[in-house]
Amino acid sequence: MKFSPLEILKDFTTFFPMVWAILRGRWKMPWKTFFLAVLCLIYFISPIDALPDILPLLGIADDGAFILLVLTMLHKDLAAFRQARRAGNTVLEAEVIFPKETDKK
Repeated sequence: MKFSPLEILKDFTTFFPMVWAILRGRWKMPWKTFFLAVLCLIYFISPIDALPDILPLLGIADDGAFILLVLTMLHKDLAAFRQARRAGNTVLEAEVIFPKETDKK
């Protein structure tokens, strides 16, 4: 992925709805991707950071850098989620059921 502020903004705005859809069981993705998404949320929300947020710029910069790293890693999955959401696909798996044939006597 080529760095583009517009793509990063689209990915960021898609990230939270995608995680919510995963948690509700409406979107499936590989475990690695899900793990990275949850790890990013926990790191962002958690008061425990690599660099405390009390430090003027460094505390916020490490959160931002981590979020950008995870968004870059999740870009393909986020694009697929946006495409499916635009198409209105809410069914992830479907099973074709044929009606039972009645016996002719």
